[in-house]
Amino acid sequence: MPVSAEDCRSLGETVAAHWLARTPLPLIDTALTMDQAECARTELLNRLQPLLGAPLGYKVAAITPPAQRDLGVHEPLGATYLAGMLHMLDGHQAIVPANYGARPIVEAKLVVTVRDEGINDARTPAEVAQHIAYVLPSIELGDSLVQPAQKLTGPILTLYNVGARAMLNGPPVTFDAAKHSEALRELVVTTRDGSGKTLEVELGTSIMGDPLNAVLWIIRDQNARGVRLRVGDRLGLGALSRVRPSPGLVFDTSWEGLQSEQVRLTVRFE
Repeated sequence: MPVSAEDCRSLGETVAAHWLARTPLPLIDTALTMDQAECARTELLNRLQPLLGAPLGYKVAAITPPAQRDLGVHEPLGATYLAGMLHMLDGHQAIVPANYGARPIVEAKLVVTVRDEGINDARTPAEVAQHIAYVLPSIELGDSLVQPAQKLTGPILTLYNVGARAMLNGPPVTFDAAKHSEALRELVVTTRDGSGKTLEVELGTSIMGDPLNAVLWIIRDQNARGVRLRVGDRLGLGALSRVRPSPGLVFDTSWEGLQSEQVRLTVRFE
């Protein structure tokens, strides 16, 4: 499926149709450029906004050098959350269809919310910390949206908004800059299945050495596009585990270090 600069909007329309139908995209030519991908993604988001509302946050992905090397890029990739993608968990658990997307992939995701627009002027993690309102342990219901045979590149991943489909936000923890700047680095997230078997253990430092560095990247990326972060924007800072769900899977995450008691979020797929 070759793409020229002239028909990127048509490609975005195609992506939107597959996103809504929850069906994989046809194979995409790996010659797709980042400019073409971003043009198509803009069309995708425009077509989804009547259903899902305006942007209410952003995320950073491909945050490690190996991931960037595999995608043929030299920096992370960004994506946009529309308001209707974001849901507060009712309690600490949820039941979700295993086929919620074309090729679902579920992630433990660290999310923070913006306190005020002064965050746009932050240049260091310490400055970022002064403008964070809450930390939200979360589970992202992502969607690869491509066929298993598709070779992934940075532009192809960007094309479908880096897999953003839905986010389940856990209970907000009020952010205290003096306390939580260090706590984010020392965060321990453990993911288990329904039997209690440990699937993955990750530390906050796995997110660009310091999760607040991921916030800085989002600020720079969005400001470069003429977008200023706003009060209440939710920022997805990195995946702390990743599993492809199947019926019967229990995705059980525990978050230690944000408060005196661990936070536990669980999703069961049916």
